[in-house]
Amino acid sequence: MTSENNEPDKFDSMPFIALIHHISRNKLKYTMKNPNQIDMVHEGLYLMEINKRKNLSQDDLANMFGQSKGTIAKALKKLEDKEYVERKIDENNRRKYILKTTKKGKDLAILLTKDLEEWERNVGIDKLDEETKNQLRQIARKSEELLNDNEEIQYGK
Repeated sequence: MTSENNEPDKFDSMPFIALIHHISRNKLKYTMKNPNQIDMVHEGLYLMEINKRKNLSQDDLANMFGQSKGTIAKALKKLEDKEYVERKIDENNRRKYILKTTKKGKDLAILLTKDLEEWERNVGIDKLDEETKNQLRQIARKSEELLNDNEEIQYGK
């Protein structure tokens, strides 16, 4: 796409990884406008996922988002303190906690989900076909594998 003076705009020459970073950064800036005083980098995304899934544990959340258990634990503590989430002992495994949204958390998760869906429509993410989405997932998998392989080599794991 070109500007009014027929020169390429900054996105035409931007490296692909910079485009991904730019989209992600702008999404974060967009979500900072939410009046709920909730961190959309972690807490909001976790809250939406907890609300969407049944029998989700802290470990499940860590695996899903590629975050450490410590990062997840801190965010969950904040969500519990704000009375958005509660932990219940799993009846099948007494050492495991199942995460559930409270009424207040469910209401907020619904609002955040609608906001996310609106943003995705506005920027066109909803128009990506499944093949493109799967290609992006594969790139994410390979980038994580590469990082893990590099750590094993570097640290002799």
